[in-house]
Amino acid sequence: MRLTLRRSTTSALFASTLLACTAGVASAQADDGKPVKGGTVVAALNATTIPTLNTQLTSSVPALFAADVWADGLMTYDREGKRLPRLATKWDVSQDGKTYTFHLREGVKWSDGKPFTAEDVVFTLNDFGKYNTYLTKLMPLIEEASAPDAKTFVLKLKQPLTATLDLFDKEVFPLMPKHVYQGQDIATHPANRAPVGLGPFKFKSWESGQSITFVRNENYWESSKPYLDSVVFALIPAPQQRLNAIVNGEVNWYRPEVVQVKATQDAAKNGKIKVVQIVNNAPETAVVDLNVTRGPTKDIKVRQALFHAIDRQRIVQDVYQGLADTAKNAIPTQFKDLHDTSINYDTLFAYDPVKAGKILDEAGYPLKDGKRFSIELTVIGKPPYDAVAQVVQSQWSAIGIDVKLSALDQQIWTDKVYTKRDFDASVISLTGRTNPVLGVDRSFVCNEGNVPFANPTGYCNPEFDKVALDASAAPLSEQKAHYKKYAEIVARDLNQLALTNSQVFEAVTTNLKGLDAQFNFSFNTHPNWAEAWLPKSEQ
Repeated sequence: MRLTLRRSTTSALFASTLLACTAGVASAQADDGKPVKGGTVVAALNATTIPTLNTQLTSSVPALFAADVWADGLMTYDREGKRLPRLATKWDVSQDGKTYTFHLREGVKWSDGKPFTAEDVVFTLNDFGKYNTYLTKLMPLIEEASAPDAKTFVLKLKQPLTATLDLFDKEVFPLMPKHVYQGQDIATHPANRAPVGLGPFKFKSWESGQSITFVRNENYWESSKPYLDSVVFALIPAPQQRLNAIVNGEVNWYRPEVVQVKATQDAAKNGKIKVVQIVNNAPETAVVDLNVTRGPTKDIKVRQALFHAIDRQRIVQDVYQGLADTAKNAIPTQFKDLHDTSINYDTLFAYDPVKAGKILDEAGYPLKDGKRFSIELTVIGKPPYDAVAQVVQSQWSAIGIDVKLSALDQQIWTDKVYTKRDFDASVISLTGRTNPVLGVDRSFVCNEGNVPFANPTGYCNPEFDKVALDASAAPLSEQKAHYKKYAEIVARDLNQLALTNSQVFEAVTTNLKGLDAQFNFSFNTHPNWAEAWLPKSEQ
């Protein structure tokens, strides 16, 4: 059946593009049956502009969703969090934990037909590593990355890094083609917006502000897949429009904002939509980064007061509709073997505006004409960040702080916070991946660069950096003690206020088959649409 977009629910800007897409949305059949080829999936992305599709260069969520269809990597995870081979069929780790040998799959080709070799893996690490926010801990530890033959990649480290394998997950380390990028300016290369990859689909076209289309990659290494002809990402910035689009059968997939989960579940009662909770999800932590190099936030007493002034349980209820928990300390609770419950922000920094006011009085910021000082709170102007920032603004204002809320376009916000570091306080949600080395360390270790989503606060503590380094190198059985000290230092210094840790859901139309296999993932993985298929009657 032909996909028709209603102007009442989705922007007319991309309607003309998607009218041509085939993606049936009739009721599901009881038996999946045998996969057949054909049809299109339309997935809704929370974006109008995406600066780059290359997720070695960005950890922007819309780009990450899209990357799953065109990019691939050495390994991934199933829904239980167990590693699964992708382009590496197996890997070996030396007894001293310093040498990793990856054995690569035979006969793999890039989407442009060129052969994939170990040289591509070496090139990706050496040339893209400096841009990758998740590799900040790994890169200084590399002694050598080599390709002794076309199907073997060897990584030698100066010292052990226990999370090394986690860093080669396909979401963290998507592989890039050496023959496309070599000798070129990586940051500005046209392939960042028209990528050549190893995923089940290949880039076809980009209608600015409307949609991005990928078609079946005939060179994909799983030769019988994908079954679908194409995947179209509809760029729909308004949350309500995305919800309306899936309810009205105009898209096949979207990731609801937490405030939309209940409405999506209610809509799913008609049997045409399935809401999937990603139970083994990576930490999604809403935080306030504080610039410790200027103004009142230079003072640890002020930072403590700001934390006491925030009712984090209200954020859980009002912003996340109860589908989140308050963050307990710097190490998210998902890391069960590393999280120490003795450091608990719920008690250390319990909501107490009276106490917050007294701390500010002692710090030399008494109320004068109803005000203590002024501060700018910067945020990306879209959910859930803006809603979190509004609660923080209200509660800081209640203790006499003059808070200017600046809700900005993502690119302007990124430049202000990470490139120029011209901010007082900034709200964002950060993903922790599978280990503190991925996505947690980046908030606290010394950072003199301007990589987006890496510590912009000016906090640089050699004591902490050593603890983080020791923790990352320790055997798994010894890491918890190191991460307890890690969390204690962060709780003492507070360059970042951790607010909430949210649950993750995705919604998909049930006319698609193979969904159990398609959603066999965890942490930061999203559908690559290689497993799903549409019956002929739905195409």
